[in-house]
Amino acid sequence: MANIDFQNVLETLKTEVTNLALSTVSNYKSEATADALSMLNMMKENLSTWTLELAEGKISAKDFEYLVLGQKELIEMNALKQAGLAMIQVDEFKNGILNLIVKTVIGLI
Repeated sequence: MANIDFQNVLETLKTEVTNLALSTVSNYKSEATADALSMLNMMKENLSTWTLELAEGKISAKDFEYLVLGQKELIEMNALKQAGLAMIQVDEFKNGILNLIVKTVIGLI
C-alpha cells in the first residue's frame, strides 16, 4: 500500500490554486480564491481516492487526468460569476485549476 499524506497534497493544492487566482484574475482575487478553495473542497473526497489509486498503481496518470478533468462541468464558480467576470475567463480559470491539480498531484506521486 502506498504511503501518501493526502492532507499534505491538499495543502499544496490550496497554496497553488491561491497563487493561480492571484496571477490570473488579480482584479477578482478574493472571489477567485474563494471559488478555487470551494472547488477543492467539493472535489476533496474524489481527489483523495484518485490520488491513492494513482499512488498504488491502480490507475494511470492518464486515468487520473481524465477523472479530474471530467469534473469541469460539475464545478460552479459562483463568486466569480457574481462579481461579473466574463464566462470565458471563468472557464479558463477553472481549466487552469483542473490542470494544476493534475500536474501537482502527479508531480507529488
